[in-house]
Amino acid sequence: MTLPVAPQLFDVLTAYVDDIRAGKIKPTPSIGDTSPALTFCENFYAQFFQNRLEKPITTFTSQAKEDAIRIRLTIKDKGPAEVVLLITWFEKLCDDYADILALGYGTGTRMTFYNFHNKYLLTLLERAAAWAKVENFPDIETEARKALDDLRQALPSIPK
Repeated sequence: MTLPVAPQLFDVLTAYVDDIRAGKIKPTPSIGDTSPALTFCENFYAQFFQNRLEKPITTFTSQAKEDAIRIRLTIKDKGPAEVVLLITWFEKLCDDYADILALGYGTGTRMTFYNFHNKYLLTLLERAAAWAKVENFPDIETEARKALDDLRQALPSIPK
């Protein structure tokens, strides 16, 4: 069976956590668009929309958000709530995407950095694990939970 999201994708976050623990990740405006954390998000959603929902969305624009809203409204009463929660979290990423990218151009803020890592990314992993559990994708669930636990442990070591 082909999985909707490759469990190996979570390896991107494993390497990122190793960099956090090694002190290589700092809340400076130098990691935004090249950040493995953002790369993970982009690829997770590309795979999720393509393979689970069969509606490819690969950008994070206002049009992509509108497309996601249409999908969400179409399926909201037809499937697991966990799928809907992932779609709403994609919508939030569309709202915040420009600010997150700004980190890579030297115009982002520490608050954007911390919110993306401590709120957005952790919640995405929680929702991914819950979705994988409900839809019986144990390999994805295991990797999402491991990434979530590792990230929770590593994030406090990022300098304030």
